[in-house]
Amino acid sequence: QQSSFNNVLYAKSKTTLKFILNSRVQILPFTMKINLLIKTIASIAISTTTLNVSSEVVASSNKYSCQAVNGVYSVYSQTERGNIGLLKITRDVSQDWSIPDRCQEIAQRFQRFYDNGILRKLGTGRVNQEPVLCATAQESESCNTENVLLTLPPDSDPIEAARMLLDTRGLASGRVIEVNGKEGKLENYVDGRTYYDLEVLEQLILESGNSDRLINN
Repeated sequence: QQSSFNNVLYAKSKTTLKFILNSRVQILPFTMKINLLIKTIASIAISTTTLNVSSEVVASSNKYSCQAVNGVYSVYSQTERGNIGLLKITRDVSQDWSIPDRCQEIAQRFQRFYDNGILRKLGTGRVNQEPVLCATAQESESCNTENVLLTLPPDSDPIEAARMLLDTRGLASGRVIEVNGKEGKLENYVDGRTYYDLEVLEQLILESGNSDRLINN
C-alpha cells in the first residue's frame, strides 16, 4: 500500500511540475512582450522630447532674415509688431557675389552675432583699410576681422556711409528715448567712432510709422 501511495504521489507531483513548467512557458513570452512594449514607449517619449527641443531652437533663431520687398533686398529684424527693415542691400561687391547672396550672408552674420550675445551695437570703423559696419557688445569695442557685418563703399567715410545705409534721416538720432526700461540714443560717439543702438533704432523705426520699413505680422 505504501508503494502504491508513493506511486500516486509521484504521478501527482509530476503532473503538478509539468503544469507549472507549462505555465512559466506561457508567462515568459507575455512578460517579454510587456518589457518590449515599455522600452518602445520610452523610446518614443525620448524621441518626442528631442523633436520638441529641436523645434524650439529653430523657432528661436529667426530674429534676423533677408527678405525681398518690391524687388529690394533688405535685412529685417523680427519684433512683436512685425519685421523691421534695418538696412537695404543694393550694392554688388563682386560679380561672383550677387545682391541676394550678400543679403543672405549679412543676415546670417547678424543672427550669429545675436545668438552669441555680441550684437548690441552697430559700430563703424576700418578693417584692413576698408570702411565697415561691425557688431559690438559695448561702445568701447572697435571693429576687427572677427566682428565685421559688412563692408561699406570703398573710400567712403564710415560714419556717413552707415547713416545712409541705416537710413537714419528723420529718426531723431540725437534724441534720448526710453527702451525696455532704460534710456538711450541712436547715435553715440566714442573715440572718433559712431555706434548705433539697435534697440533704439528699432523703436524709432516703429515710432516713425514708415510703412516702407515695416512688414506687419
